[in-house]
Amino acid sequence: MADTNTVLEWRNKGDILIFLHYFGGSVRSWKWVTEKLSDTYRCVALNFPGFGNTPALHPPSIKGFADFVREELDKLELENYSLIGHSMGCKIALQAAADVLEGTVRQLILVAPSPPTIEPMPEKEKKRMLHHPDRQEAETNVANAIKRPLTKEQHDVAIETQLSTDPATWRWWLMEGMAHSIAENLKELQVPITVLASEDDPVILARVIQEQVMNVLKHAKLITTKEVGHLSPLEAPDWVAEQIRKIISQQKHQE
Repeated sequence: MADTNTVLEWRNKGDILIFLHYFGGSVRSWKWVTEKLSDTYRCVALNFPGFGNTPALHPPSIKGFADFVREELDKLELENYSLIGHSMGCKIALQAAADVLEGTVRQLILVAPSPPTIEPMPEKEKKRMLHHPDRQEAETNVANAIKRPLTKEQHDVAIETQLSTDPATWRWWLMEGMAHSIAENLKELQVPITVLASEDDPVILARVIQEQVMNVLKHAKLITTKEVGHLSPLEAPDWVAEQIRKIISQQKHQE
């Protein structure tokens, strides 16, 4: 396993899976999913700039994050991979896939995705979350996002990764990134897309998934579950890993 400020890699042979974390997360957020997949797949998780002690971009942008992902994967000489994002990571994954040469990304798997359009958030909630870094608010963020209890280790990771996020990057996502639509950039995107979502997600509501994700990514396939919150890679890693394994297997049979 290679572990740096930017990359966490499980060095196994097999198809390559690239994991992009959620807002306030890091490579550590994927630990419980990748542990269940790295027996078969080469799993590589990346920190975004400003997260997980990776130096921030000045100024941050969706395009800048997507370029960063592509540059890091080029350094690792990785191609022909499946790109898997969670929440904010889905928006970056979509932009990155739209920018690379055809054939580089085999497919996209979007877990509880932030919409490619505008992610809705009540102004009162946004104002509360702008108090960062603040442990009490971080605790509230986690409590508001989940439907299933986390283990102590999962909870500690969820809190620590928030508190280590660069303050300017944190503010950028809340004030600009989540409101920046990339829908126009995706019109030529042809790779297979699967969306994994919970009908009970309290952050990205099922209605938003349908209206702002599925209606934009018209050829995407939706797989849903229930009684899981927004942090599904922590709350329900077995389900997330099982779905990823099925999706990869089905895609291989179709190729």
